[in-house]
Amino acid sequence: MYQFRDPVHGFIDVSEDELKIINSAPFQRLRNIHQLATTYLVYHGAEHTRFGHSIGTMHLTSRAFDSVTQKTPNLFSDNREENRRKTAWYRQLLRIIGLIHDLGHAPFSHASEELFENGQKHEDFTRIIITETEIADHIRRIGSKFQQEYGEAYDITPELVWMIYEGKQVTDEKFVVPDFLFLQSFMDGELDCDKMDYLLRDSLYCGVTYGKYDLNRFISTLTVYKDDHTLQLAIERGGVQALEEFVLARYFMFIQVYFHKTRRYLDKVLVKSLKAILPNGKYPTEVHEYLKWNDSRILSLIADSEAPEVTAFKQREIMTCVFESKAHAGKGEKTNAKVIYKILQEAYGDQVAYDSVDKAAHKLAPVLLAPQDDSGKGIMILDPQTRAVTNIMEESIILESIVRPINIHRIYAGKDIVGEVLAEIERLQSD
Repeated sequence: MYQFRDPVHGFIDVSEDELKIINSAPFQRLRNIHQLATTYLVYHGAEHTRFGHSIGTMHLTSRAFDSVTQKTPNLFSDNREENRRKTAWYRQLLRIIGLIHDLGHAPFSHASEELFENGQKHEDFTRIIITETEIADHIRRIGSKFQQEYGEAYDITPELVWMIYEGKQVTDEKFVVPDFLFLQSFMDGELDCDKMDYLLRDSLYCGVTYGKYDLNRFISTLTVYKDDHTLQLAIERGGVQALEEFVLARYFMFIQVYFHKTRRYLDKVLVKSLKAILPNGKYPTEVHEYLKWNDSRILSLIADSEAPEVTAFKQREIMTCVFESKAHAGKGEKTNAKVIYKILQEAYGDQVAYDSVDKAAHKLAPVLLAPQDDSGKGIMILDPQTRAVTNIMEESIILESIVRPINIHRIYAGKDIVGEVLAEIERLQSD
């Protein structure tokens, strides 16, 4: 057993086989992929990477899984021995998924994904990396050991890991297990371990308190809702306040950090720079060539480039935000922002810029969603005593009030024309 000392979670245990995945070249590449793109140019502490986040997510998958299984005997089978084997198997699958889930990220994470060819996404590269590189061998080695200890039915393959993470129906007859959708919810849902880690990690490194919540209480109240042999991750009634805190933490991080006006602008400037320095302005499609690209290589090429598109990023030339809508702008405000920008663009050309975000901070189901719905969008609240089940939107007035997506519209202007642009915006709004 090996330990990593993590600034968020303390000591994290990893097995020798998991350590081989961590020590592999595709995983070590994550040390040079900023978790929050250009945010480190705004919040100077945000130098953290996908490397630490991936290890933290792996750690939380087993913590959350253990919390659920330890309070629910014979969760996966009435046969005690079969349940023991399945529990160990599922736990290892989850840890691998948590560890490898971000392997396909491009340099500067989400900021540069528009530079993928043919509509690819970083998840497409993750799938290829875990199935066609040395990562695949390490996963199969773990699978072989599980087969030796528990039987042939308990194999672990790169393809199985990907199918569970992707959340699609497993088609291989060897692995048709309905519990896999339950496992997937630990990594992709409103209660998932990915969010659990990045909120605390991003908050710590950015030096803000917006993303903090009571992790220990939250995990300790995780449970399972079982309906017609279908398992769904749920939370006990005593954890409603911890869940509210968790959801609000994500909402506040989107408003204050992820959608920060300067960070959003710098991401756009970065993309312009990448289009100038990348071959053909795009990332390569071949996985081994793609894996050669990381933040350090990008920054080195930017430093050596004389391309005019790169100058603004090199010299940190940032336009000033001269117009910003409310966080939940309606259609009228959106139309108003676009009309103002169009007029300004006709007068000032590329001395002004426009940006908009439209994203829900969560995907909580409406109160009308029946508890028996198996879409995975509802968060079930379970009373440990009566076993009564309700939807979180029936339990929480706080969360019911923030169901609208975040919709922000901004206009930026060069610093030398800020005064006259502000005056023009004021004139346009008064007409």
